[in-house]
Amino acid sequence: MGCCTSSPHSQRRYRDADEVIIPLREFGNFRNGMTNLVPNDIEGLPSTHMYKHLATDPDTLLYEAEIDHGRAFRSLRPWLFVFFLPYAWVILIGKGISKFFRYFNCDEVCCWVRKEYMTRTWFRVYPNRIEVNYPLVRVPWGCCGCGSWNSDNIISHPFDRGAFGFKPIRCCSPHFLCCIWPIYGEVVGRQRCPCNGSLWPRLLDCGGCWCDEWLCGILCCSYRYTGIADAEETSFAAGIALQAYFEGRKITRKDMDNCIVYWRENISEYEDSTGKKRGVCCEPFYIPFFTGESCYRCTHLNRQLPYDEQDPKCTEELVEVYKQYSELRDKQLLRFSKFSGPVKMSTICRAAGCRRVFGRRGVIFCTEGLCCVENENSSCCSKSGGDPAPPFRYRDIDDENDASVVLRKVLGDPPLNVTYRRWEWNEHDDAAKIVTRPLSTGGEETLCERQKQIYDS
Repeated sequence: MGCCTSSPHSQRRYRDADEVIIPLREFGNFRNGMTNLVPNDIEGLPSTHMYKHLATDPDTLLYEAEIDHGRAFRSLRPWLFVFFLPYAWVILIGKGISKFFRYFNCDEVCCWVRKEYMTRTWFRVYPNRIEVNYPLVRVPWGCCGCGSWNSDNIISHPFDRGAFGFKPIRCCSPHFLCCIWPIYGEVVGRQRCPCNGSLWPRLLDCGGCWCDEWLCGILCCSYRYTGIADAEETSFAAGIALQAYFEGRKITRKDMDNCIVYWRENISEYEDSTGKKRGVCCEPFYIPFFTGESCYRCTHLNRQLPYDEQDPKCTEELVEVYKQYSELRDKQLLRFSKFSGPVKMSTICRAAGCRRVFGRRGVIFCTEGLCCVENENSSCCSKSGGDPAPPFRYRDIDDENDASVVLRKVLGDPPLNVTYRRWEWNEHDDAAKIVTRPLSTGGEETLCERQKQIYDS
């Protein structure tokens, strides 16, 4: 699709649901990532800008993430002081004075609430895209009183342009304090390619390589959305919308809310940090780590109203905004002291976010199953063409509860032309087998039976 002689329109296969013949949309050749399982023919997905072919109205707001108030201090990150070095003068000349000081200033620190940075910064999930707004100060015009103080910086990322899954970034991001402590807000990563699997020994036959691994989260394999209060929930919500787009499933704001409730009660580590605790590579041995709670509190200032209550400038809207800031500030401080600090940042391995050393989401690119020839369900076993990627040796709660699974459990089966073929674990004997979803009452449906049902409908 990158060749100049090709045209994306020639690859689009999936059209309106009321057409006589609906192409079968199959999932399974690619390994599922932390939130999503991409279809076998990604090029066949409908264009996000041809609205009549989408199942849901693209203007429907499905989810809006909570913005962390620590984002206001992003301009005071220690590494930014390198701009005082001589080589920064070259950057200053190349970028221009106005663009340079739009990013390197203390404006948000001082005016986070007063100048509407708080209310105009957002991360929104729509049925066909992710939309974010990171306002920037207007230098020098806004500072001189010419028009608004800052300007919106709205960025839209459609789902048919490099979106294959979402995940929280745990460490080694320049948007953290010293690349470790998320005191400026957490970070959500958008996966740029559909690869989810082992680098070796099945680089060529597993339907994917390594781009959902721990090391790729700290490299350039993901686009980062910064300043998020809860990266886990936001990643999940974005993954639900993306999977609904993959399936051609109609989804509403209420459906999204129901999926989030299910995630909180059954998957989220926050609600049950003991029963749903994610394992890490060093446990039961661990090295205690500085949680950064004191630094987090420093970035969440107790901001007061700039005017007296008798002042005509102290309007009801101004009071409401500052009250909203105080409520969210208390909520974010409580979450960090209750969960983020003592659970996510308690040890070095937990702060890094690596599940194991050589396995799935490990420190090294995934090599799980490299020598386990005795287990036919391991990831090193041979795989015939068209078969779904085999499961990993060790079960993982996130691998078994991606967006496609949650959508089916909460909202029911996908549209008639959608078929999932994947490995699933049997809870009774702890064994894995290939299952085709949806299932009929008489057992597994074959693809031919499924296509016949579509035609008859």
